[in-house]
Amino acid sequence: MDLLKLWVTDYLLDPLVLTGLSGMIVFLVVRRWLQFRSHRKGRDAQIAALTPLAQRLGGQVLGPGEAAMWTAEFCKPFWNEFAIAFRSKRQFDLSLDFQRGPWHVRVTEASIRYDSRGLGVRWLQEHRIEIATARLAPLKVTRPNKYSVNNGQPLSPGQLESEWKQIVSHQPETAKQTDAAWLPVPLAPPMDQEFSAYGSDPAAAARELNFDALHWLIEHEQGLPGWARRMSLTFESGFVYLVAHDHIYPDDLMGVVDTICGLLDRMPGVRPRHPAAAV
Repeated sequence: MDLLKLWVTDYLLDPLVLTGLSGMIVFLVVRRWLQFRSHRKGRDAQIAALTPLAQRLGGQVLGPGEAAMWTAEFCKPFWNEFAIAFRSKRQFDLSLDFQRGPWHVRVTEASIRYDSRGLGVRWLQEHRIEIATARLAPLKVTRPNKYSVNNGQPLSPGQLESEWKQIVSHQPETAKQTDAAWLPVPLAPPMDQEFSAYGSDPAAAARELNFDALHWLIEHEQGLPGWARRMSLTFESGFVYLVAHDHIYPDDLMGVVDTICGLLDRMPGVRPRHPAAAV
């Protein structure tokens, strides 16, 4: 006990030590405040950049407090992020609402904050493009990369099948809730070599994913930004959506939206729906 008292009086209460500790605390508080302010400024700049686009489209931009994902109820943003103690709650930073032809579209940017144990914070962003449709049975479709990311060499048939299953076979929440089967969709040749799909009604999904619809995606792939070229689309509960792990970039957005709308136009059973209408 005497040693502890001596250490406190001779070391911790030393003016130089107290000054150093105070300076460190002030530094951490200011750094944290600056990082939060930087995130707010970035969000405000994002809203400002998207507002002219929304005006041209006859839509609107919703800020914090109003922004939300239509599909968040059954697919939370950042669902595949580790649930660690130092991660904040998911927050919706902005939503862009507009209509493209007959299709009602919402694009929402979300973020989460990671706290580095007092050493600062870092933010992750995700945005989701959602389009309201008539109800289809839950379905996921993707066009995976046939080549290794590491060396650019073609994947073996076994590697390709494994990659396709990993990308597509994650079962949507609505399919889990109804305890529906989740099965490969038998796509007609040659599209079965280009795309992979899983659904709870494979026969119906095969009719929707016809040659014209899937060929549309292949035709327009090169005009898309890199993150959207091998897009993975999910259909459930009256929406189709695409998840991107990044900010919304106004210059890239409409090419992706128009490509998805073009796909929907070519799927015979898919119809536009107002998002507030019953599914």
